[in-house]
Amino acid sequence: MSTPEEQDRQQHPLDGGADGDGTRDRVDPEPDAVAAVPLETAGTASTGGAAPGPGGGDRPIPAAVTPKGTGRKKKRRSTGTAAAPPAPTGDEALTERPLVLDGRGIPEPTEPVPVTTVRAEDCEPVDERELLRLMKDWRKGRATRKLGEMLSDAYVMVFAILLVGAMTVNVVLQAQTTVSNCSTVACTSARLFLPWATVALGAALALSMARLFGPVLASSAEGSWLMSSPVPRARMLRPRLVTAVLIAFAVGLLLGVLVTLLSGTGAREVIAWTLASGLVTAAMVAWAASQQGLDRGAPTRWGARLFSLVGLAVLGLVVALAAGWTSVDLPGAARLEIAAAVAGAALLLLLVSLVLANRRLDRIQRLRLMSGGSLAKGLSGAFYALDLGLIHDIVVERRATERGHVRAMRGSGTGIGALVVRELQRTLRTPTAVPAVLATVIVPYAVDALGLATVAPVLGGVAVFVTLVPLTGGLRVLTRNGGLARTLPFSTGQIRLATVAVPAAVALVWGLASAAAFVGFGDGATVRPVGEALLVSLVTAAAGLMGAVRWTTAKPVNWSAPMASTPAGAFPPGLITAPIRGFDMVLLITAPVLLGASPVWSLVLLAIVSFVLLGGFNAEEMRATSEQQKRELAKAKAARR
Repeated sequence: MSTPEEQDRQQHPLDGGADGDGTRDRVDPEPDAVAAVPLETAGTASTGGAAPGPGGGDRPIPAAVTPKGTGRKKKRRSTGTAAAPPAPTGDEALTERPLVLDGRGIPEPTEPVPVTTVRAEDCEPVDERELLRLMKDWRKGRATRKLGEMLSDAYVMVFAILLVGAMTVNVVLQAQTTVSNCSTVACTSARLFLPWATVALGAALALSMARLFGPVLASSAEGSWLMSSPVPRARMLRPRLVTAVLIAFAVGLLLGVLVTLLSGTGAREVIAWTLASGLVTAAMVAWAASQQGLDRGAPTRWGARLFSLVGLAVLGLVVALAAGWTSVDLPGAARLEIAAAVAGAALLLLLVSLVLANRRLDRIQRLRLMSGGSLAKGLSGAFYALDLGLIHDIVVERRATERGHVRAMRGSGTGIGALVVRELQRTLRTPTAVPAVLATVIVPYAVDALGLATVAPVLGGVAVFVTLVPLTGGLRVLTRNGGLARTLPFSTGQIRLATVAVPAAVALVWGLASAAAFVGFGDGATVRPVGEALLVSLVTAAAGLMGAVRWTTAKPVNWSAPMASTPAGAFPPGLITAPIRGFDMVLLITAPVLLGASPVWSLVLLAIVSFVLLGGFNAEEMRATSEQQKRELAKAKAARR
């Protein structure tokens, strides 16, 4: 009985030595290399002892490939000892793999085939900086923009920053002047806690944005070319981590200085709370980056929720102080010490989180980096086109991708009721949507507490509008997908009423809960009768609902339409009204209340807007129906003739 080694030698005769004793006295060629050896023995066999072919006889083995430069010739059957075509040269045989016919033996090479082996220790490690410089040269080294174009873009950017900055400063100064009119103890005490709420809400915003984007991210090209290469990622991702932390620090500083100026505190306290706000937001982003290295999203998500609750609790304290329900006496030195303590704790957390995030940069998954980069690229394109609807769709798709799957739910009911049940099930799948709307009840109370009761309806309506948009997903699907809506046996007005039923119920609860804010409380508030206050609160909630419906049902910008010529360039007319969709409905419905007129006029405007938005009034559909009727009438006239 033969051993396994002998069986292997019988199956692979080329692996043995020339004498067949199983010893290896030469380098064994690889299978591809063996197939690539020139068949020199075939050429010699044509003149001497030829190797037998598959059918027997002395027919030689033909050359496996056709030499370069020769055309294809018609195959001819070789007879006897016909001369075989010349074998390819060594270079040609190595570059083109010969085709071996089935059943023919492979001749052994006359000389050992050299095999090149590259060891890992012989390779020189790649420098990440060189890769980044090479990528930078690919991006910017072949730029086609001229110097004049760059200067023009820089001028536009600087002008826009100065213009927006001047407008922001003007709004802050006017708001500060209005707030300073309420100089009572209750108003002053309430304003002193605004920086606290700013720090908490800023931390929640930083965690939410960090969880959405990464915070460390990479573009698709970088993920394909750089992150997939066998080099450490830490040196390539470290600048991105620092950039994200610096951006968060700048945003925190901006929020802190804008809000603390409204509190009416001294310069030292403004500086302290501004630094605290910036350090807290930067620390939250760094901490989120440290969790990204561990591929954990739950701590960041729950941290954002916790800071949101803390911010809402502080705003509730502001309302209670303004209403005189409670009193908190903190001297200026104590407030300054609290701000310094918050800034010190945030700085310590920032340093620790940066160290942990730096150590875990190599552990961040490439797909996670690329997903954040693709999201940022998509949002930048949507912002460039001023398409807020596209931004919402991108964010919703990202959240759905992160969630992965949901449990299937069986519908119930018949007719329009089935659509209402489906919308209720859709709402239950996002349990944070309804609490987010109800949490904005604090907005009119806080605005009234700060002495800005005049603009409370507008700000409250905007808050309802922004938070109700996630509840109108079904309306958006049936509006954008006309084919799906036509498959339902309902009119456009019935479909819109059914899909708006759940958001309308939530807005009704918001209106009832915020009625006390419009009655007026605290010093300097606008006092209204209970009935009028309830009417104003319901009008405010309805204005937010109509704003959400207007924003959801609006069609995207038609870029194929004729362009309008403006000093800023040519762009489609719909691009002008795209950014203010929804806000225009809130301002239109609440305008009579702002001007001091009776809320009845707001109800009249609300009825008109509801008829247009919910009644299925669509100019394009009416135009298409009219054209179809004209074509049918023309066909009928032609048939009569």
